Amino acid sequence: MDEHARQVALPYRHTQIGMLTVVGSIAGSLTQLIRAVRDVRRHRRWAWVSVSRTVLMVSAMALFSSLRVEVDESAVVAAFTGGALLRRIPLSEIETAKVITVPWYHGWGLRKVHDGWMYNVSGRRAVRLGLRDARIFTIGSDEPDALLAAIERARALRAPAAA
Repeated sequence: MDEHARQVALPYRHTQIGMLTVVGSIAGSLTQLIRAVRDVRRHRRWAWVSVSRTVLMVSAMALFSSLRVEVDESAVVAAFTGGALLRRIPLSEIETAKVITVPWYHGWGLRKVHDGWMYNVSGRRAVRLGLRDARIFTIGSDEPDALLAAIERARALRAPAAA
């Protein structure tokens, strides 16, 4: 085990705030809110559509505004704001882990990408987990090297027990 991996303390916990996601969502929400207020004031027949879009935008902003990642001696856990859409991956299921650069067109949020699922709130750097059943799970991070080191540390600590 290298020196950097030894220095990474477990459990690893990091919450990333997707500021661009938040700013964009606020702008979209305000646009929808203005439209909804206008439609309600004018007694438009379909005003409820604008109100529904506003609620949807605010909900999406709240849900995808942050990503919490934790690594402990048994699993890697990723969840969006408030623990929503929590994904727990046991260390025993992880076959490979590496830092990658995500293509810009993969976007942010919860995504089905060409090689598996991705959780990301901002940026293009991520840790790609290759699972034993050939599935792929990608976790976006603003500190992918520290996340990878924590995963490697946890796997190394677990290795003697598995032998």
